[in-house]
Amino acid sequence: MPDELSMPHIQRAAEVLASSKRLLVLAGAGLSADAGVSTFRGHGGIWGNVDPEELASLQGFEKNPDRVWEWYRQRRMEIAMVEPHEGQRSLAMLEKYAAKSTSVLVATTNEDDLLERAGVEDVIHLHGSLFNTACSAHCGWSICDDGDNSWSLRDCPRCGQPVRPGSVWFGEALPESALARLEAFDADACLLVGSSSLVQPIAAIPPEMVLAHLPVVEINIEETPFSDSATFHLHGRASHILPALVDHITSSVVREQGTAVFRKRTVVGDHE
Repeated sequence: MPDELSMPHIQRAAEVLASSKRLLVLAGAGLSADAGVSTFRGHGGIWGNVDPEELASLQGFEKNPDRVWEWYRQRRMEIAMVEPHEGQRSLAMLEKYAAKSTSVLVATTNEDDLLERAGVEDVIHLHGSLFNTACSAHCGWSICDDGDNSWSLRDCPRCGQPVRPGSVWFGEALPESALARLEAFDADACLLVGSSSLVQPIAAIPPEMVLAHLPVVEINIEETPFSDSATFHLHGRASHILPALVDHITSSVVREQGTAVFRKRTVVGDHE
């Protein structure tokens, strides 16, 4: 759990988030890494051992679909053996027990299903879902294939074309429906968890919110390009910090304090 010195920072961060009406949670690879899921980039990342052009591109799939599917089935098995941590379960609590006047939207660049298994009911997967199997010809057919991977062994039942993993590959656009939901949500505060703040276009959202004088709280085990701009940067593991932060946000006392603070001053420049 967070040490005593960090608790005042967590409470102050909770105060500015508790007063929001539309709280956006943006979760990156660090959130899943805390549960034991390998990241793609950085030290020890997946892309350091395999060629992404061969395993995560339409060209690689068309060249050798069996190899691509073998790799994705292995990833599905590895993630199925991982359990959600307390930080991910805390986000489910936040979604359920935030103030009645607050809407919470959880969006992630992670492809795994740990947030759903942690109890989060509505998750926007910006980079697609590892456990979805979809038509490679884009006829519109897709299915959740988290049982025995059986759908990955068949052709599309709608048009007969080969099926592919539901991940967003290199050279492909993010799902328009996901981006539309983010825009329509019109967040007035953001909780940024485990993100490298490098992958566009999602990385542009927190800086734009700060420029609009909206609070952004970052949780990360290391400094990112965004850390100096964050309203609060909480340094540490998501599994340690999120339970305490969510506990404070969902506290009626903190909500009252946060609303008072929000009315008296803007939070821009209140960096940690």
